[in-house]
This record gives sequence, C-alpha cells and structure tokens, in this order.
Amino acid sequence: MTKQELDINLNINVDVSGSRKQGVNATLNEQIGKVETDFSVAQLAYFCRVMYDLKYFQNKNQTDMLKVAANNFTTSNAQEISIKSLKAKYYSVDNSTRESIKKRLIEMLNYVNQK
Repeated sequence: MTKQELDINLNINVDVSGSRKQGVNATLNEQIGKVETDFSVAQLAYFCRVMYDLKYFQNKNQTDMLKVAANNFTTSNAQEISIKSLKAKYYSVDNSTRESIKKRLIEMLNYVNQK
C-alpha cells in the first residue's frame, strides 16, 4: 500500500435467527491526493524558506515544516519528494531558483494589485 492509498476492509457476521448467519462486506479504497504544483523541488524548497524566514510559517522546527511539504506536494518533476532532497535545496539555493521565485512573487503581487 502506498502513502496515498487507504484501504479499509470491514467484515461483519450477523446472527439474525440464532442458527443462520448473514455476511456484510464493505470495502473502501480511497486515493488521498497531494497538492500539485508546477514548481521544481528547488523552487518549492526556496518558497518554503522565504515563507519561513519571513515568519509566515509559525513552526519552530524547519524539518517538520519541510516534512509536511514533502508529504503533501508534488512538483513538475517529482510525484514523491524526498525530504533529504527538499532539505538540501532549502539550505543551498542557486541563483536561477532565486530568480524564478522572485519572478513568481512579482507575478503574485501584480495579480493582487489588479483585483
């Protein structure tokens, strides 16, 4: 079973007449989704860092915050994000990632200013 799948099997035998049993079977197989982004892992990591550094995230423990991001988001290239990869990119940001997040933040600001 993957992290995204939840299986519940329920078997109930009901004695209705003292001698005869009826079976009730129910199965739930529910896919638990993640938030899909078009960020790269590096962009997601840096975006989390910006939010954390500006105190928009209140978690004291950065690793806990990154675990939540890794477990609940997918990126353009990764359906499963490794906490190790996210953490490495969180602490080591290259200029192209910095510029791409800057561009996205400006895009957000322009969007807010238009509304």
